[in-house]
Amino acid sequence: MFRILIIFLVLVGGFILGPLLEGNQGSAVFEIANYRISMSFSAFFILQLIGLLCLYILYKILTKIFNSKTFIGSWLGLSSPKKSFKRIEQAQFYLLEGNYHQAAKLFMKSAKGAQNTTLSYLLAAQTQIDDDQLIAANESLEHAAKHCQPNELFAFQLVQIRLQLKNHEYDKAKISIEKLLNEKPRNIEVLKLADQLYYEIEDYQAVIDLLPTLYKTKAYSDSQLDQFKQAAYIGRIKQLSTDIDPLALIKWWKQQPKAIVNNLANQKAMVNYLTQLGQTAEAEELNKNIMRLTQKERT
Repeated sequence: MFRILIIFLVLVGGFILGPLLEGNQGSAVFEIANYRISMSFSAFFILQLIGLLCLYILYKILTKIFNSKTFIGSWLGLSSPKKSFKRIEQAQFYLLEGNYHQAAKLFMKSAKGAQNTTLSYLLAAQTQIDDDQLIAANESLEHAAKHCQPNELFAFQLVQIRLQLKNHEYDKAKISIEKLLNEKPRNIEVLKLADQLYYEIEDYQAVIDLLPTLYKTKAYSDSQLDQFKQAAYIGRIKQLSTDIDPLALIKWWKQQPKAIVNNLANQKAMVNYLTQLGQTAEAEELNKNIMRLTQKERT
């Protein structure tokens, strides 16, 4: 800003000093109705500068009035970018302190003068989701939707899905997640939300299909993924044991990779559910295999 001011002053000096040094100032003539106003070009330029200075001072005064803590500023509900930035900073401190209610309140207030209104509303919505203020979060998302730009849409969709999951709106969340999985198949946050959804709706086959990508992207640690994998396969075995076709479980089991078939926990679950289904021959065969594996582990 200071450099621009210097350049501007140099240009002004050139306009004024140039004609003076040449000995020919020139003149400016204005005709308004029957009035004729004539002055030197230098005088005209100086008057222009004074006029611009007056406008700048007026602008500063009005800005101070409307963006300050005065009655007029409060009544108009205006907020300055500086004040909004301070509110966002304070809100982040409240988040670290675990005061979600106050944090959400400040994020909402900061939206009025923030450089990015969508961001303020999304931060408010996410904070309210974390604090289980789901009605307030929905209102914040509605505000964010009004200001959301194309480059902000992905962040908006992620917050919206988190709210849908909290509200158990699984059908809506599934449509949004599967669309994002096609658009951003390796995005870790999308994968985590998909994993959460499939577990909550007990779609264990979908979790199993998602596991290779979760491993590749390191969405979770390997130990966590191993636990998820075990839970998903046990869940799927239990699900198939309730299928109308009593052989559905056996068909599925034969299609699984060796690592899954040779897993001791999976084999024990299969024996349990095969016995319940009356498939005693298959259960007995697996029991023998379990005994062999147990003996190997002991030796």
